[in-house]
Amino acid sequence: PRSPRSGASVSPEPSAMLGARSARCARPALGRLLRCPQQPLWPLGGARTAAASSGASGVGHSGHLSADMMRNQHDGPKATTGMSHAEKYLFDLNGYIVLRNVFSEAEVEAANAAVDAHLETLHERKGKLRTSALYGRESSALAGDGSTGRKDMGGMLGWAKPHCEPFRQVLCHRRLVPALAELMGVGYRLDHSPLMITQELGAEGHTLHGGAVTESGEPAWPLAYSFSHGQMRTQLLTVCMQLKDAGPTDGGFCVVPGSHKSNFSIPPALADMADPELAEHVRQPAIAKGDCLIFSEAVLHGTLPWTAAHQRRTVIYRFAPAGSAYGRGYEPSWPDAFLDGMTDAQRAVMEPPYHPRMNRPFVSASGEAMTAKPREAFKVEFDERVFGSRYF
Repeated sequence: PRSPRSGASVSPEPSAMLGARSARCARPALGRLLRCPQQPLWPLGGARTAAASSGASGVGHSGHLSADMMRNQHDGPKATTGMSHAEKYLFDLNGYIVLRNVFSEAEVEAANAAVDAHLETLHERKGKLRTSALYGRESSALAGDGSTGRKDMGGMLGWAKPHCEPFRQVLCHRRLVPALAELMGVGYRLDHSPLMITQELGAEGHTLHGGAVTESGEPAWPLAYSFSHGQMRTQLLTVCMQLKDAGPTDGGFCVVPGSHKSNFSIPPALADMADPELAEHVRQPAIAKGDCLIFSEAVLHGTLPWTAAHQRRTVIYRFAPAGSAYGRGYEPSWPDAFLDGMTDAQRAVMEPPYHPRMNRPFVSASGEAMTAKPREAFKVEFDERVFGSRYF
């Protein structure tokens, strides 16, 4: 063979690591070496690994293996996508996507009726809680009329039936489960208590926040978005149930598309919408009632002042992969009112953070509860001897 740079002949030297038998099969070109019938294709050294030898039986030695034939008997199933190629492309490109008409008109009406029955639990953000003056800076572009604050409401998962039901259904809604499993893996979990935010005419916006890199220049690991081996993964995913229309000029949610992949810190003038040249990169998508906005917390996002005559209503859920956590609302457990009367599928999404291998219940692609395959009895028995409990 010739050197690609000099054209000079190159003398092949079989590696001593191949051993005597392999050396006799060695060829000048790697391709011919791999085709040598006497050279096994197992890792160098001649020993066939446990992972390789167990492939035929379909049982692997580690829950980290992902090939179908190498999955443990107690591992959750491989996530099956329900997102179209176009939806995956847009989410990976922009860091968010709007799924249209996820919630029926009846579902939206029931949710609004439940909110109307609990209006006394709305709390306006005033003074130091104003969302247009965070991080020690005032933003005139986000201040709205300067006095009307955003109003927040929580606790809807614990409302008496039927008022809790429209909000509980989001946890494993059939239109949402495929996307949630695609973006967080099987066994995704609720990380934050749901929050409804409202804005009246003139209400202030919210400083842009989130992002892949903080203003101080540090990676925002708890919010990270990644793509590896053909799979998207986001450490904190926000799902928004839209109960009132938000037209293209009404205000509300805004985003810097693609910023979930940014490698540089957020310019403060962009976070405050203070620089017109930077602000022109901010987009406010139109979101109709019944739509569902899904975005990675790694994408830079915020809220524009509300300019419409009607009240904005958006219910925000934040989910995380099975073994990840940001919030602490599940400690020591979710409120009893949240869990009472939930379906098995809904309770599966309320589980605290731990790996699917640890007998984690999960939700199927159709939104049904699935029971985890139990860990082998000999492993459980050993853990009990070592740690004094069934799980380490």
